[in-house]
Amino acid sequence: MIRRRDVLRGSVVLTASVLAPGAVVAAATSAEAVAPASAAGPGGLGWGAISHEMRPWTRWWWLGSAVTEQGLRSHLQRFAEAGLGGVEIQPIYESQGDEDAILPYLSAGWLDALDATTRHAGDLGLGVDLTTGSGWTFGGPWITPEISAGRALTEQWDLAGGGRLDVPVRTVQPPHPGLVDEEKLSRPDLRPPMQPLPEPPLAALVARETGSGETVDLTGRVGADGTLDWTAPAGQWRLTGVFSGLVLKRVERAGPGGKGLMVDYFDADSVQHHLDHFGSAVGEGPRGIRSLFHDSFELERTDWTHAAVAEFARMRGYDLVPHLPEVFDGAGTAEVRGRVLSDVRETFSDLFLERFAQPFTDWSAERGWLVRNQAHGSPANLLDIYGAADIPETEYLGGEVIPIPGLREGAGPAEPPKSLVWRLASSPAHHQGKPLVGAETLTWRDEHYHVSLSQAKPTVDVLFAAGINHLVFHGSAYQPDNAPWPGYSFYAGTELKHTNPLWHDLPELTGYITRCQSVLQSGTHGNDVLVYWPQHDLWAQPDGGLGDSAEDIELTPDYKWQGLPWMYEHPSGAGDVATGLEERGWQFDWVSDRQLAGFRGSASGVTNSHGRYAVVVVPGARLMPLDTVQKLHDLAAAGATVVFVGDVPADVPGLADLDRRRSRLSALLDAFRAHPVAGHAGVHRVGAGRVVVSASADGPDGALADASAVREPIADSGLRVLRRRHDGGLHYFLANVTAKRIDGWWSLGSAPASVGVLDPLRDVQGLAETRTRHGAVQVRLRLDPGESLILRTFDRERPHAPAYPAHVPTGREQTLNGPWTLAFLDGGPELPPSRRLTSLASWTDLGEREAAFSGTARYTLKFTAPKDAGHGASWVLDLGDVRESARVRLNGRAVGTVWALPFRIPLGNALRDGENVLELEVTNLAANRVRDLALKGQYDPNFYMSWRTTPPEKWDPMPSGLLGPVRLVEVAN
Repeated sequence: MIRRRDVLRGSVVLTASVLAPGAVVAAATSAEAVAPASAAGPGGLGWGAISHEMRPWTRWWWLGSAVTEQGLRSHLQRFAEAGLGGVEIQPIYESQGDEDAILPYLSAGWLDALDATTRHAGDLGLGVDLTTGSGWTFGGPWITPEISAGRALTEQWDLAGGGRLDVPVRTVQPPHPGLVDEEKLSRPDLRPPMQPLPEPPLAALVARETGSGETVDLTGRVGADGTLDWTAPAGQWRLTGVFSGLVLKRVERAGPGGKGLMVDYFDADSVQHHLDHFGSAVGEGPRGIRSLFHDSFELERTDWTHAAVAEFARMRGYDLVPHLPEVFDGAGTAEVRGRVLSDVRETFSDLFLERFAQPFTDWSAERGWLVRNQAHGSPANLLDIYGAADIPETEYLGGEVIPIPGLREGAGPAEPPKSLVWRLASSPAHHQGKPLVGAETLTWRDEHYHVSLSQAKPTVDVLFAAGINHLVFHGSAYQPDNAPWPGYSFYAGTELKHTNPLWHDLPELTGYITRCQSVLQSGTHGNDVLVYWPQHDLWAQPDGGLGDSAEDIELTPDYKWQGLPWMYEHPSGAGDVATGLEERGWQFDWVSDRQLAGFRGSASGVTNSHGRYAVVVVPGARLMPLDTVQKLHDLAAAGATVVFVGDVPADVPGLADLDRRRSRLSALLDAFRAHPVAGHAGVHRVGAGRVVVSASADGPDGALADASAVREPIADSGLRVLRRRHDGGLHYFLANVTAKRIDGWWSLGSAPASVGVLDPLRDVQGLAETRTRHGAVQVRLRLDPGESLILRTFDRERPHAPAYPAHVPTGREQTLNGPWTLAFLDGGPELPPSRRLTSLASWTDLGEREAAFSGTARYTLKFTAPKDAGHGASWVLDLGDVRESARVRLNGRAVGTVWALPFRIPLGNALRDGENVLELEVTNLAANRVRDLALKGQYDPNFYMSWRTTPPEKWDPMPSGLLGPVRLVEVAN
């Protein structure tokens, strides 16, 4: 039983970090060695006061909402003990056999369970968020087909001159291919029947003469019975009918009482109907809920709304109907088709923002709720949708392609870190003044029951380095106490629950995250480069920038979190430019056209009501709205610097009033180039400011520095670097996710009076080793792959604190060989007998019972320390390969828990001369026990389950236990 503790405990035994060849990164102090946190606040070198928002949260799936108050209280108590800060309730599909315990979504019983949750959570200091619906995407049985999500349906007919259409202008509503999902998730009697479907109404009918391109709007000539009253003039005519069809997509993974159709996100009445239904049930007040949550958009074929034609005319200033053959039949020139498609996509983006995202936030605020929203996957400019939320939230699904030695990528397709996409969430939070940036974290990090704590740390480190500061695990499933081991699971998630051996040392991970987030949520961001996001260059692409994943026809491109190809292969080269900025240490945020409009220029850069940036960078945009070009001109004229990478925009997007807009663009571009600065290639004076045109992606560095933007040279080492500001200086979060050790002196972009070091893994602090070279303050950094640190700089203050010691190996070491005593302590399916090991080996090599075991075992070794080990020398314990975490005790003293790569820990003064007794409590993963159950035919989940790659009976056994080699390494200050 893990007891509750303060995850910001001070270090009693761990007094230093080894940051040299063979360097040590150790885990936080173990549960037995609890001490209060060290000096608080940015004014010193401690972590400061801790709120529940600084701790990681977890998504909490309620299968069928078959919950009880006792069970809710028990789960919440465990969450608090494990160091979590809150839960996000997500009612989902039911488990089979528990139907009698189901609480239908929004029923009186369900609301009682919600109230019990918020009451007990409040008592435990936990926060509560709630999805605005069962499952994800808005919708439910209260959404009738008439107000559900729309899909454009088309029909074509050909007529020769003098001909008349002899069939009705009608189409057939196709089913949604994904409806089979419902059959996977629930019993038929728990699914609401599909209501009668209306005949898809005609949105527009247009005839186009195939030779001349002449078009005729025939919409008004179609009778109620579908009869067209029109005789074709001379020529060959293609008739295109567009109908307001239905997607017929049901809410993803909804539970009883919430199963039904998805709302029309482009229609205000549909969205409002859903919110009103939810609000009438939950009530007007906060009800103990911090925020409402909307999960990632998986809209699948949603590309129309009944008012699309009228809304297009209102927003884009011309009639869409004559251009429907270009949109749906590929008629006309490629340029005109691209321009119309861009206008269509921008219209749907605007509708998504104005009809859903912003009204959702406003409606919630009226009732005392914040909104957490995952914008990715939406058919919109993601920056605008993230920016409409109080807490923008991104996600990270797959296994890492991170070259840290010993880091397992995991099952399924491995994904590199998506930092440029994550910045689409953190950027609007920064320049719109939102303190929290969420991330759905550890989603399918590996196969079920294969995720280790050591896999988790690099995941959270790369998120932190992209500006994320509010992690939400994905996640935890509610399960009754009598559920057979390993309990209930969500079909796609890391199994964070007390029956998983991972839970044994989970407080080490939550403690690390809390310490990091206590810094990352404090102060303000430190980014000073504002990078324009060229959305219109995507919208103008035939596929919307989606490549092979695009639908035919792609009216509403869904920009998903993976960022391929639309981000990292952006047609303007924006992905390459931003990657270069990131790698070279420029601290930047993305900005959309709409968001840029809120900035004003001056000699100090560009500012809005929430902060300042030194410079604006436009990364190769070819198409840019005229209003945005005008804004950039105005910013420069007022004194700011605008840097175009590659060249200035070549054209405006869209079709309306094209000649006038092109003429105005030409005049503005001439103004950009009118006053070149002699001797400075590409630099032009515009009013009180400058426009710089840089020919290459890595060329703008000089212009950025001239504009007083500050690069962080530490990034040249390969470290991920994030900079934030506090009242007295700066914070730097540094993570080594490379394959090499970083060891050297590195300059800071600032010139502080002093620099402190905070080690969030072990809660060790001290003053950094610094020097001044050529006017720059340099810090000595020694970080092995997998390690991370926080630097806290002070502009004027010189805190009184000991030096942060860098322990350097002396070359003296001793391998700790057997014999080892191995005793299995806790777990199952049964405890194997104790045994003596002459050499270390995986449990899977020791016998059938050991190969099936998941849980904790103790290794005990008596050894004689090197001569004079206990007389002033410092020693590190290097455990080699640990599967998966180890609590370390030496001579009866708790030293700490080793759980992250590299698996090493300082021994402090626990090592003594002569004989020593080392005890290691090693915990493995649940995978081998699940595999054993499956091989015996005893694992048959009574709920929908999807394996990452293969079912458990086909898994290979996971190496388990202490694999070593185990060494003592002497280090010197």
